[in-house]
Amino acid sequence: MGLLEDKVRARIFYRYFSRIYDFVNPFFYADEMRQTVVEMAKIAKGDLVLEVGCGTGFTTQEIVSKVGEENVVAVDLTPEQMIKAVRRFRKSIFIRGDAENLPFKDCTFDASISAGSIEYWPNPSKGVQEMARVTKDGGRVVILAPRKPDNIIVRKFAERIMLFPSTQQMVLWMEKAGLDDIRYVETGPYSFWSRLVIIISGRKA
Repeated sequence: MGLLEDKVRARIFYRYFSRIYDFVNPFFYADEMRQTVVEMAKIAKGDLVLEVGCGTGFTTQEIVSKVGEENVVAVDLTPEQMIKAVRRFRKSIFIRGDAENLPFKDCTFDASISAGSIEYWPNPSKGVQEMARVTKDGGRVVILAPRKPDNIIVRKFAERIMLFPSTQQMVLWMEKAGLDDIRYVETGPYSFWSRLVIIISGRKA
């Protein structure tokens, strides 16, 4: 388990990192990547969408543009991060919560989206199952995760910090959660960093 795959340590980290997060994040998470995440959810105006690990609202902005501000419910563990999103999207609902224990009834949302959060979950498989549980039948679960580095030296260093799942592992977690029609892309913010993340989508059967 990586250093930040712990809820307490991750929260402490983001308490301070939140001060510069909005300046750093665009270097790793380009607009095109955010658009792909939301497009793979296949959402439309009026759909009720859950965002797990909303942070300061970077992906929230794209979701809001598709479904409307009042149709977004977002969860995050770190209030210092989430408060920025709260100020940006006054009509959305923000809840401090845990991805592995989502405080919602079964089949509540038309889609569930998480971008840049799963790498901090101590039990990522359970988190994916929770996202599937609260999604309606026929809805999609979409997750963006940092991809396991190809270089073994970089991989060993990275995995000491947080989770870097392989594409195959992400597919298995989706299947275990009962999702089908699984699709994914490996992408990145630059041509020389074109496989930084995996964006994966599965449909709740």
